[in-house]
Amino acid sequence: MSNIGIIILATNAYFVLGVRFIKRFMHYYKGDKQITFYFFSDTDPKPYLLDNIDVEYHYEQHDSWVDATNSKFKDIISLSNCKSDYLFYFDADTNISKPFTEEWFLGDLVGGEHYGNRDWLKDGAGFDRNSASKAYVPLDSTLPYTYHYGAFFGGKKDKVIKFCTTLREWQIEDKKIPYEPGCNDESYINTYFHFNPPYTVPCDKFMFDISDKGGLGETRYTNLDISKHKSILLENKDILFNIQNNEIII
Repeated sequence: MSNIGIIILATNAYFVLGVRFIKRFMHYYKGDKQITFYFFSDTDPKPYLLDNIDVEYHYEQHDSWVDATNSKFKDIISLSNCKSDYLFYFDADTNISKPFTEEWFLGDLVGGEHYGNRDWLKDGAGFDRNSASKAYVPLDSTLPYTYHYGAFFGGKKDKVIKFCTTLREWQIEDKKIPYEPGCNDESYINTYFHFNPPYTVPCDKFMFDISDKGGLGETRYTNLDISKHKSILLENKDILFNIQNNEIII
């Protein structure tokens, strides 16, 4: 039986969202694959989860949201020797509300069509046009344009590690200029996928809810107080929960 590794980056206030994702993933998952969660955070999630959930904790800390979002490639590369056959990254604030199997996202190298691709991001509107950057895509590119999420990608482990290694190298080179693409890691993801097209999950076939923070507050603020939420989760580790209007709903 193959193992699917699910990567969650959940430092600071995103910790609560990352725990929500794991619990709701396992509640609604109806497939038959072994699932391992790789949880990068400044807080160990294991005390907040039932023991039958396979979680591998990796300590990580960030002083800003930009540091956090830009660390995902480095963190994923560190999993090159992990036990999983597939690796998939999901943003911690992804939510799940209906049963699913892995069939909708499994593939060699997979990206997700951004819902803006059919509106304000269509025809290459979201791509980086700084010719000095590794994220650069020329205006006269003859390749088809599809704008992908930075919130989701994955595939077979070797292909994902190769993908992230390339993008990490691009980040390092751009910092020498210095330059930070307008959409951070998402800009590099879209450049790579533009020239190396993945299997793309259409936005209307994407089964999870992207960027659902449940009114938790300004989660990009690293000092956002989530102590109340964490206390509730510790006392209810065996119960499925959601977040609405900044409140834990059990």
